[in-house]
Amino acid sequence: MKRVLFFCIFLVSSIVNAADFVKGDGSFVAEPGDSHSFIKDQLKYEGTKSILSKELETLGLNKDLFWEKYDENLNERYTEIETNLKETLKIDDNSDAKAREDFLTKLRSRKLTFRKSFASMDDMLPKFVIKKISRSQKNPRYRYIRMEGEVNRPLLTKTYFRFIRGKKTSDYGSLFINVNYQLKGVSYSDLGIENENDFEGEVTKNWLNWFRKHQPPNIANTEILSGRNEKKLQEYLKLPNEAMITNIPEVFVNSLLLEIEVVINRTEHDDKLNQSNFNYEGFAYLKDLQTNLVVKTYNFPTSEKSYKLSKKLNLANIIANHVYQMAGTSFSEIVQSIKEITPISSIKRLVLTKFKNINEIDSLLKLVESRGVKYSLRTKLESISKDKADVIIYYDGDYNEIKSFFHGLQAAKNDLSFDVIESDNVLGIKFNRVVEKL
Repeated sequence: MKRVLFFCIFLVSSIVNAADFVKGDGSFVAEPGDSHSFIKDQLKYEGTKSILSKELETLGLNKDLFWEKYDENLNERYTEIETNLKETLKIDDNSDAKAREDFLTKLRSRKLTFRKSFASMDDMLPKFVIKKISRSQKNPRYRYIRMEGEVNRPLLTKTYFRFIRGKKTSDYGSLFINVNYQLKGVSYSDLGIENENDFEGEVTKNWLNWFRKHQPPNIANTEILSGRNEKKLQEYLKLPNEAMITNIPEVFVNSLLLEIEVVINRTEHDDKLNQSNFNYEGFAYLKDLQTNLVVKTYNFPTSEKSYKLSKKLNLANIIANHVYQMAGTSFSEIVQSIKEITPISSIKRLVLTKFKNINEIDSLLKLVESRGVKYSLRTKLESISKDKADVIIYYDGDYNEIKSFFHGLQAAKNDLSFDVIESDNVLGIKFNRVVEKL
C-alpha cells in the first residue's frame, strides 16, 4: 500500500504587526467655561476614535457596527449618570430654570469626563503623539486635533467582540470543519490507497492545522465535526426554525460549521500512454449553527491536470497537495467572514400579507437587513403562497425594540407602504396598495 506523504506547498503570507503610528483627527465644540485641559482631553478622545476606526478597517472589522454598539452601551451609562445627578441635585419637574440650567451644565461635564475613560479607550492607544491642535477662524468654539498613535491590537479586538456579541452571547464558540470527498472515474485503490483515511484524513488534518494557526479571535476552538457531535448536530438541525436557539446543545452555542466539498474526477485514462487526466472542483459554505443560516459560500478554482504515470510517481501525494492548495485559496476569505459575523439571540416569525408580488417581498427584506444592522437582523423566506408569506427573522435584541424598528420602517421608502400588525405575539406586515395619481 502506498503511503500518502503530505507536503504542504501552499504558501501563506504572514502579517507582521508594524510599529508604525496610525494617523487620526477629530473635532470638539467647546462651551464657555471649559478649561484648556478639558478641551484637550475631549479632542484626544475624538482623535483616538478616528485612529481606532482606521485600525478596525485595517483588521477587516465592522467599525460602524462597533461604534453603534459602543454608543449604545455608553448611553446606558449616561442614563445612570443623569439619574444619579438628578437625585443629588434634587431636580424634578418643579425645579426652577436656574436649577435646571445648573443641572444640564454639570450633566454635560460629567458625561464628557466619563466617556474619555469608558471601555479603557486610553489603554487601546498606549502610545500617541499630538501633531496639532487648532481652532476655527470663523468660530473659535470649534477645536480640531491631528494626532498619531500605536494601537494595542489585542485589546481593541477583544473590546470589539465584547461589544459586538453583547452580554447574552459573551462566550466564544467553536468552528467545526466537515469535509466530503467525491471521486469520479477513479477509486482509492487506483491511486494505490487501501484506506481512504490515509488520503482524506491527511488533507483534512492539514486544513485543520491551518485554521487553528489562523484562528480568528471570536473563535475559541477549531475541530473536525465527527462522532457524538456530528449526531447531535443532525438531530438539532431537524428542529423547527423558531425552536432552534432555545434548544441548542451547549457545544454548538455561538458556533459555526465550515462544510467543504471536493470533487476529484478522472476524465480520461490512456493505457497506451499510461497517462491520466484529472479535473478538480469544489466549494465550501459557512453556516451559523444557532440559526442554520448559511453565512457565505465559496467556490474553489476549477482546474485540469494531466499526469504521466510511472513507478516513481506518487499520484496520491500529488493529488492530495493539489486538493489542499485548491481549497486553501479561499481560507483567508473564510477567516475574514468569521470575524465579521454578528451574534443572534432571538428568532421570530414575520407574516406578510397583501403583497403584490415576490419583488415587493424582496424589497422589504433587503430594507430590513440594511437598516437593521444594529440588531444583526437577518431574514429567511420560509414559505410563500398566493395570500401569505412566512419569514423567519433572526436578531440580537429585545422583541419590543424589534417591533419599534418595524414601525420606524413604515416611512423609509416612498414606493413601499405597509402597516405593522401585532396579534397574539405574532408580528405581521400588511402591504398597502399605492394608488398612483393621474
